Amino acid sequence: MFRALSSRRLAVTAAGFALISMTAACGASANSAVCTEAAWSKPFADFTTAATASAGDLTKYNDATAKLAADLKALAGTADGEVATALNDLATSFESVKIDANDPAAAATAVSSLATKAQEASTKLAAACS
Repeated sequence: MFRALSSRRLAVTAAGFALISMTAACGASANSAVCTEAAWSKPFADFTTAATASAGDLTKYNDATAKLAADLKALAGTADGEVATALNDLATSFESVKIDANDPAAAATAVSSLATKAQEASTKLAAACS
């Protein structure tokens, strides 16, 4: 059952989130350097690399997810207003995901929930940066 949530599938999902998040928030806000510099692209690039490299090791995948959440929270600390809120929401989305190979049903739910939450947060970030 866990094969359906293979590390390759998780990495592809993560890369998809990164692409959506980086491209959805391309607009520039006059009051936020975070938006004009697309500062979130490095944490997502690092996460995608780590998630892909974690093939078969869910502990490493969970560590990469936790690091992404921490990086996004740190970035939110440099932003203001709605941009900070959106980055914190995105961080919380990734922070809440813990994949457990012993509980495939919960893993599937976690990945599905992440997809929804990350899309909502990315939309919010795009709106805050436009």
